Amino acid sequence: MHVKYLCEWLSRNHDCFVDLFVRKLIWEDRKKYTKNEHHGKRNVYRIWPTTKFFTLWGRLLCLCTTTLSLLWKTIIKRYDIIHAHAYVSWLPAKIVGFLTRTPVVYTVHWTNCLDTDRRWFFYKLEKILVTWIKYDLEISVSHKIFDYKNKNKNIVILHNGVDLHRYDSVSVHKKHNWWNFVFVWRFDRQKGLEYLIEAVNMIDRNLLERKNVIFNLVGGWELMNAYKKLIEKYKLEKYFVFKGKLFGDDLISEYKRNHVFVLPSLAEGQPLTLLEAMASKLPVIVTDVGDNSYFVKNHENGYILPSANAWLLKKSIQSILDMDVKDLNLISQTNYKLAQKYSRDNVVKDTYNQYTTLIK
Repeated sequence: MHVKYLCEWLSRNHDCFVDLFVRKLIWEDRKKYTKNEHHGKRNVYRIWPTTKFFTLWGRLLCLCTTTLSLLWKTIIKRYDIIHAHAYVSWLPAKIVGFLTRTPVVYTVHWTNCLDTDRRWFFYKLEKILVTWIKYDLEISVSHKIFDYKNKNKNIVILHNGVDLHRYDSVSVHKKHNWWNFVFVWRFDRQKGLEYLIEAVNMIDRNLLERKNVIFNLVGGWELMNAYKKLIEKYKLEKYFVFKGKLFGDDLISEYKRNHVFVLPSLAEGQPLTLLEAMASKLPVIVTDVGDNSYFVKNHENGYILPSANAWLLKKSIQSILDMDVKDLNLISQTNYKLAQKYSRDNVVKDTYNQYTTLIK
């Protein structure tokens, strides 16, 4: 979403010609994304082969074909900048940038990689790509990048942005005799959803019943069935609702139908969903990972707590349930004002300014 909006904004507001290179994909709903798109000054080139997203051979082969396609287009169009987004896109960007003497910008969207047995090799590889490879400009959404030794000296922090105009244009009726919490993201280990389920299991059932508490889970992917089984194990089926994947106005409406946003992540860069929740005027409960502490202060606009701690998460949920309506409204307005500072227009404008500085 960040890249899509950046390309649209550059072509619309700054008379830029933008080509976006992405993989041909078969998505989970079996829908194929294989056709190139041409929107005036903005083009989308989908690169062969056509595979599912989590296909290693497809990714590796696509790196080769992307490099050749990008090189050919760079020779023809003479790009001023090649902007790669982490992680593997660094390879075609660096090769073509070197051969054609085109400046390379590299954006890191996630700096807190989980160092587990399943991911340890990829963690080390990602760290090398972020800190050992030199780029003309490195952009990060998180200050955590400064925790590592880095060969790049030209590093800037540009947080994610949210399209406030679109959020303001969607209105829904919110039930005030219920307490609706919403989790939005993919269902994998990094997002710590099991700790939310554990926390809810610790809360007195009478309190949940009296407050009419529901936890709406928006998303999908690999661990959905495992989380469903965990909810069944604790007999919490009546308190959790799986909403599936939502996009566009449907997602905005879901945010606004709820009362509190919760994201118990184990690792983040700077989650876009946090800004989306703030744009929806929701109090938030998040973990202290990535740059979340730059956005959330305890008791001011929500709760921020250590990751992987179900007991503290339970305490934060109970604290929210005990708050009166006036305090919640104040928090809601505080979060909306904060989201205004991180409008997507401002973020992409800052990116454009970085481009012009680099070219000069």
